[in-house]
Amino acid sequence: MRKFLAQSTLFLLPFGLAIGIELFILPIDFFTFRVWEAVVVRKYRNFFPGHFYPNMEIAKIEEGDLAPHTRFAIKKKVRWMTDRYGYRKQNTDLQKHKIVIIGESNIAGSSLTQEEILSEVLEDQLKVSVYPYAPVGGINSFLKDERFFENSPDIVIFARIERELLDLDSLKPIRGKKLFPKLKRQIQENRMIQSLGIHLDRVSKMIMLHYFRASIRRRISTPEHLGPEPFSSHYGPFFFILGRRANEDVSQEKLDKAIEVIRSYNDAVESRGIRFIFLPIPNKENIYYEYLETTRPAFLEQLISELRSHGVETIDTQRAFEGVFQKNKVLLYHTDDTHWNENAVKITAGLIKELIERKK
Repeated sequence: MRKFLAQSTLFLLPFGLAIGIELFILPIDFFTFRVWEAVVVRKYRNFFPGHFYPNMEIAKIEEGDLAPHTRFAIKKKVRWMTDRYGYRKQNTDLQKHKIVIIGESNIAGSSLTQEEILSEVLEDQLKVSVYPYAPVGGINSFLKDERFFENSPDIVIFARIERELLDLDSLKPIRGKKLFPKLKRQIQENRMIQSLGIHLDRVSKMIMLHYFRASIRRRISTPEHLGPEPFSSHYGPFFFILGRRANEDVSQEKLDKAIEVIRSYNDAVESRGIRFIFLPIPNKENIYYEYLETTRPAFLEQLISELRSHGVETIDTQRAFEGVFQKNKVLLYHTDDTHWNENAVKITAGLIKELIERKK
């Protein structure tokens, strides 16, 4: 038995040593190509109030998510800060935020440095507090969050990338208040519990293992197996996540369903005395359809028009993005990444500011 234990210990020792080095010696982002993978909560969600590890500040040279570790990768210097709730915001004593933006990775600011994300740019333009509630599952997460029951924002902006608009969750009934919500929040915001949760979650990710496995695969794989092939463009090699499939026609039934769901979001938010604004974000394939040699997609344009006719305040990013690209060939998305860039963020912030101030 002793011999077996000794042999087992010797066998496991290198693995334990490697985990210890990763957790306690190397930077948290050492084995990742961007900050997102380093700070996202993967498994132990009950330890945390948000989607990312709280109270983080990291600076890193990143690469895009469509061509990392290739000759097409564009280096980007980014800085990330998360607050005590695990969202991409510098900690503040404010309990109430004027505007909350509910969204996905574009709103969280993947591929952008802290000052370039939409909430920060809009906050600077409007001079009011703007909170990036992203990435979250959708409007249901906001409606049941105790934080926004106690201190409701004046305006909610619901943002979604075009490719996710056909799969929006329907409204779910809000059941009675959870037992001991303040106690749960205090537990989740406890620094010692958060630290334990971060270590457990990082171990479950096995990032070092994935890093070395991916490195080996890149060495033995042929170029065609390393990722999607780029398309030619005015900006050089251009990558897309869905390619031509993103611009396929959308049926009237799916369009009607998306309209119905978003209208229900609008009604639910306004029933709480909060102004609702819908912010659709065009697919990269939508604006640059000419590079894919497809027809111009009509879905988002139709959706925006229909929602406005039903009284839902909607930002027309489709027209704005198309206009600046067709007229000035402005780059609105990273060439090696799925997400929008700082140019698109500034245009969008300007549209939101104009709408808010026009109907103040």
